[in-house]
Amino acid sequence: MKRKIEAACVIFLILGILFFTGCNDSSDSKSDIDQSTPHHEALVSAEWVKDLIDGKKPETYPGKGYVIVFTSWCPRWETNEISTTGAGLPFATEGHIPGAIFLDTYSIETGPSSEYGDGYESPSHSYVKSLPVLQAFFASMGINKNKTVVVYADDDISMMTAGRIAWGLLYAGVKDVRILNGSFKAWKDAGYPVEKGTTSWTPVQSFGESSGYPEFIATTEDVKAVIAGTDTGSAIVDDREYEEFTGESNSYYWWFEEFGRIPTARWIGDWVHIVTEDHQSFIPFEDAAFNWTRDGFTADKKMYFYCGGGARSGMYTFYAYVMGWPAANYEGGWYLWSTDHNNPKETGIPE
Repeated sequence: MKRKIEAACVIFLILGILFFTGCNDSSDSKSDIDQSTPHHEALVSAEWVKDLIDGKKPETYPGKGYVIVFTSWCPRWETNEISTTGAGLPFATEGHIPGAIFLDTYSIETGPSSEYGDGYESPSHSYVKSLPVLQAFFASMGINKNKTVVVYADDDISMMTAGRIAWGLLYAGVKDVRILNGSFKAWKDAGYPVEKGTTSWTPVQSFGESSGYPEFIATTEDVKAVIAGTDTGSAIVDDREYEEFTGESNSYYWWFEEFGRIPTARWIGDWVHIVTEDHQSFIPFEDAAFNWTRDGFTADKKMYFYCGGGARSGMYTFYAYVMGWPAANYEGGWYLWSTDHNNPKETGIPE
């Protein structure tokens, strides 16, 4: 009798675990991803990706299917179209990781097609799609919230390129987002096979019920709360060039002419300060943590990163998440803030 009771208890325990696991799987919450815990597994090596493709189930892979995404800032300038197949682009002509699909970075934004001609017509065009639209878009690519998504690029700013998309996937609610550290260069240097030609997306029926992870995006109201002093647990962090921070330059943003920074913002360094010299890998976590701590940043304050529009700050946000430093991307950045002339601005070197 005792054994029967013990067996029944075990069965009920198992059923309870399955029940609660199922409930958690159907609807995400902020507890699904702890921003205060390092996620070092989110940066993977070329060998890890090769094992994934070969079905060897590399360490930390949850085994729920995967998608490999080659991303690039390569709109078709002559026709102002966004490519989904990579046709006529280095993805197809020079090659990609076997099985990878192509994603134009502009695709996750709300603009009609791309940063074309005179640039974005309004801050909303550079802004990430709304959560439901973004989730449906990723589903059209074959991505649902439970799949492992590996993002990589092959350009002069690979970590920024991949970081922008990795942040967008995380924000949308994808639970397991990885970046190939070393980029396509690492894959080719390892002598792994390269596939040429176009590919197509294979949609999934649904992204999956998810409220996404809105904690990875900061709103203008969030930023204003820091400035007003009503939010003392967060800090505004400028990750543009130093000349942009002081108001001496607006860098390459030819589509708007505002100079300066958001009040109370502190400069952490441009995007090149967290990548290696060739821009194909992130610097070691220990180095970044040392630099940030030295400059007065702390992991007990949530970091609201901003840049000109959202690419550099998206990259910084994802990297902070990997390090276990709570962070959010002020999407729209200086473009969104400065073009509202009611918002205060600062220039010069802070005292």
